[in-house]
Amino acid sequence: MDFLCQTRTNRCALHGMLNTTGNIVMHNQTTALTALILLLAAFATASYAAVEVVGDKCVLVDGKPFFPVGIYGARTADFPMLAEAGFNLVHTYAWEGEATWDSGQKWLDAAHHNGLMALVGLYRPDVKQMSFESAITRIEKYRDHPALLAWHTMDEPGWDRVATSCLGVAINGRMGKTYMPATYNMIRQHDPNHPVTAVVCHFADLERFMDSVDIMQADYYPIPPIPQSWYVGTGFRGIKMFVDKSRKASRGSNPLWFVCQAFNYGVQKASRCDVPPEWQRFPTRRELRTMTYTAVASGARGVLYWALHRLMGDENNPGDDDHSQREMHLEWLKTVTRELRQLQSVLTADTAELIQDSNHVVAMVKSDGRDIYIIAANYERSSTETVIEVPGVQHATAKVMFAEGSAEVANGQLACSFEAIESRVYRIRMDESVVTYPAQ
Repeated sequence: MDFLCQTRTNRCALHGMLNTTGNIVMHNQTTALTALILLLAAFATASYAAVEVVGDKCVLVDGKPFFPVGIYGARTADFPMLAEAGFNLVHTYAWEGEATWDSGQKWLDAAHHNGLMALVGLYRPDVKQMSFESAITRIEKYRDHPALLAWHTMDEPGWDRVATSCLGVAINGRMGKTYMPATYNMIRQHDPNHPVTAVVCHFADLERFMDSVDIMQADYYPIPPIPQSWYVGTGFRGIKMFVDKSRKASRGSNPLWFVCQAFNYGVQKASRCDVPPEWQRFPTRRELRTMTYTAVASGARGVLYWALHRLMGDENNPGDDDHSQREMHLEWLKTVTRELRQLQSVLTADTAELIQDSNHVVAMVKSDGRDIYIIAANYERSSTETVIEVPGVQHATAKVMFAEGSAEVANGQLACSFEAIESRVYRIRMDESVVTYPAQ
């Protein structure tokens, strides 16, 4: 009797006989050993990560919550450094339009080798024209790769025009409201095991494209300050507004990942806007950190950064700042991502959270199942004082993480002051020194 074991990518036949006890008896030991090796190889190569979206919580990867700390523009040579710095997700446009995608296979293999998950994009000119033949080939090629986290369909579809260009290709395509849902449906048909994501940059795009993604991403770059006429929420306040509006648009069904600015946007803006010289720069260390924590405290379920190639420069993208500044900027970023790695237990915890906004300080109070964390950020360029409610705690000491300092929780409240664009993470160790309110 022949027995067939089949996975989506591998197929092997086991030739033998079924004895009266129901066991498979192979014709000879060599055949049995060969069959066993083929069987193990078949299952080993089909170890794609099962990714599940569970409302606006963290996505689950093989059943475990995953809070992405990602970066765009990542090369294979960068992967060991990124993994060491706390990143766990990468993306690149480098091999998007390649016909054979051989370098894509190597890129994904290298990501997996370094413990990184990956976003894989489709060729955007084809997507905009709804020409899906090559996209389907790519999906079928990579859908079982263990590094694949999600399919990345488009960057900022809200800017689209019917007659446009993409990657230097002239396109007479369709508007995003047409090709985005069509692309989503095509992907889900050919790979039901991985979610679809895209990046938007306008508040209105959250409603417009929410049904075309499983995970929404938003990029909003506050350095230099964006003109009031472009966005209702200027400065860092717009980060919180994006998270709030995404939660409303998705009705709690889709998580938001926020894309923070890790490049000098002022140089690009200066060609179109009157940008004073003092704003033609990379975000400061404090700005970079507070962008991150404003998103996290507001309820973003992942944080990514645009972009490593813009930050560091290469032969094709020389970078936006002189070389002497690049390593310093990278170290600023790595400091923040290492902090996020230390906070993974609370960021991924499926516990109750309280998000508050008072005196332009957004704060999240959440437990990792053991201790209580308070992640807070002042999103305005002026100092402020505020009071953060800490439910269930009557008296406790909240120690500042990643810096010196502490503050006292009294009668369930933490009174604190913040300088302009300052962020802070507190931790309350739930030991015998903490006085809690009696259970109701």
